[in-house]
Amino acid sequence: MSIDVAVIGVGNCAKSLLEGIAYYTLDGSAELGLMSPRIGPYPVSAIRVVCAFDIDSRKVGHNLNAAAAAEPNRTSTIGECLPSSVVVQRGPTGDSVIQELREYYIRESPAPPVDVANALRTTGAELVVNYLPTGSDEATYAYAEAALQAGCGFINCMPTVLARDPEWRRRFQTAGLVLMGDDIKSQCGATIVNRTLLKLFTMRGIRVTTATQVNYGGNADHFNLHHRADAKEACKQAALHSVQTNRDAPAVARMIYTEQNYDHKKADIRIEGQIFGGVPVSLQVTLEDEDSPNSGGVVVDAIRAAKLLTERGKQHEATALCSFLMKAPPRQCSDEEALAQFRKILETCM
Repeated sequence: MSIDVAVIGVGNCAKSLLEGIAYYTLDGSAELGLMSPRIGPYPVSAIRVVCAFDIDSRKVGHNLNAAAAAEPNRTSTIGECLPSSVVVQRGPTGDSVIQELREYYIRESPAPPVDVANALRTTGAELVVNYLPTGSDEATYAYAEAALQAGCGFINCMPTVLARDPEWRRRFQTAGLVLMGDDIKSQCGATIVNRTLLKLFTMRGIRVTTATQVNYGGNADHFNLHHRADAKEACKQAALHSVQTNRDAPAVARMIYTEQNYDHKKADIRIEGQIFGGVPVSLQVTLEDEDSPNSGGVVVDAIRAAKLLTERGKQHEATALCSFLMKAPPRQCSDEEALAQFRKILETCM
């Protein structure tokens, strides 16, 4: 049994996803680094990428594996991809590329965009994974519309408001399709680490007086964030504020582009507060990770969970699963509650 997936954007995240699928396929017993070795009957090896879209001339018209290895992709290599006959198709540009990206990162293909809905139907895709750059709202909505037309579920890994929008949720549920989003929560990223620390302060009766999170990265998406980070920072801050009390100073999250880091992300987290008698206390943590593989560990769970819900006719439960998988879900809750909810829903689908 396979799960046939279409990918929007053959960037670093897609590269990590493809290599990760190969890693767990070639060693069927491997469970290292997986949150969920199996979801229902599905191991990671069940995932197949059968369709891909991009706008860069180094990717459009090329074999998927060659496109994933092409510049400007330079994230850490997990391993070789599985053989693939998929050719990357030219997607619509919309608002997915700002002028600065054209100058430094993107070589836009002169090929005309394909009919995305028709491409999804022709390739038999069941689910669409959105890896567009932050700020690509118009393009995201166009792809979501095409997914609806083609009868595909949609996993929105970017901050565009989609799963949080009641009308989009209604449309996907009415069509019997899964909608998940928004903005994938990395497996061990700065946001979930910061949420855990902020909750610790609250649990121990400490009033937070200052909370900052500064993310440094240098890949194409981070370059894009250098120019339009508002939606990303808003998602991160909303995720942090949801675990804080009214007496705490609201946490602040910032994105800083540092070219030398490329996909190696560094996050500095600092929290200051007051303990017994108003005496100050402070905590500083630095988290370093490879940004794209860190998201891949969650995307493989989202894909398999979406497939299982669809098979069991429980597509509406996708909204609840988003609290565990996404930074900006329709409903925020604690990470402990989100995990318990995630496991309970999937257990009822077995």
